[in-house]
Amino acid sequence: MITTRITFVLKAGGLVSWQLNELKDLNRHFRSVVVLFNITRDNKAMLNHTLQVLSLGSNPGDVCQIAIEGLDAELACMVMTEYLREHTLLISTSHKQNAKAELAFATHSAFQLPFSLQWHYATLGPVVSKSEALDTIAKQIMPTHCHDILHALEKREAISPTIIGHGIALPHIIHARIAQPTLAVHWLANPLSWSEKSGDVSLIITLLLPTSAPRTVIKPVTQLTRWLLEEEHRQWLLTAKREETLKAILLHVMAKPCDPIQNE
Repeated sequence: MITTRITFVLKAGGLVSWQLNELKDLNRHFRSVVVLFNITRDNKAMLNHTLQVLSLGSNPGDVCQIAIEGLDAELACMVMTEYLREHTLLISTSHKQNAKAELAFATHSAFQLPFSLQWHYATLGPVVSKSEALDTIAKQIMPTHCHDILHALEKREAISPTIIGHGIALPHIIHARIAQPTLAVHWLANPLSWSEKSGDVSLIITLLLPTSAPRTVIKPVTQLTRWLLEEEHRQWLLTAKREETLKAILLHVMAKPCDPIQNE
């Protein structure tokens, strides 16, 4: 079954009933199932259940995602993308790259962190072992100190494998060679066995932090690692096939208040 996704930020007024009705009317032309996720509030509802969607709540700045599953999901995605482009701040869509996403990451409060973050994104070619994958990642992230970074990553893995389930590994270290917090996302061309007792990994999210990182860094990073413990959250990442989708989710999880409902 084909699955497509559209990621967007709500503008002033949030997502109101007349917009939901128009989206429902659009959806009636297709045979796909559509689910609305409010990533900020960590809840979801079927799009054709208006009261459920309204009960999710929505504020300006909420990051949301529409997931479309069905035989005509690609066509439905194209049609709904054009509607959402008009009424929301569009971040990403499955069928087309959004060149304006980087501007949103740099300027919109939904993605603003209290520190400067280095971002890396790539697909690794065929690798035969975890060590080879970590070696390639270390060379891409910090080519001048790759041996030190690789040694630290392998030392961390020796304590306990950093696979967190559902096909995702989360290597993470604090190291003197790291001058700036770094988040790297790497897809694997082929699933890789991470350890003898764990399953295969297809997505590696690497976190590198400098020594003596302040609370303004530790708190958002901890918020992300806790968020990744939920299986559904990991599934969101595994089905995000565009860089801007993954970047939007990961940045927003770190940037958002811990409990947005209490902050209303």
